[in-house]
Amino acid sequence: MKNSTLTDSRTARAAGYRALTNPYRLPEEQQMLDNVLADMRRGSISHCLVKSKGGVAVWRNGHNTTGL
Repeated sequence: MKNSTLTDSRTARAAGYRALTNPYRLPEEQQMLDNVLADMRRGSISHCLVKSKGGVAVWRNGHNTTGL
């Protein structure tokens, strides 16, 4: 999946991605989303955008959100 691709949670999960952030409400939180995406690109971290009812969340490949 190409970085910053907008997809749904089912497709992202099937591709091995996990939620990294809570959904950003656009356009109110666009600047915060842009900052996270810039960090992901700087770190060459594979990621995608997942659209939900609450907004748009950043998901990353292989990230364990439980901390275990």
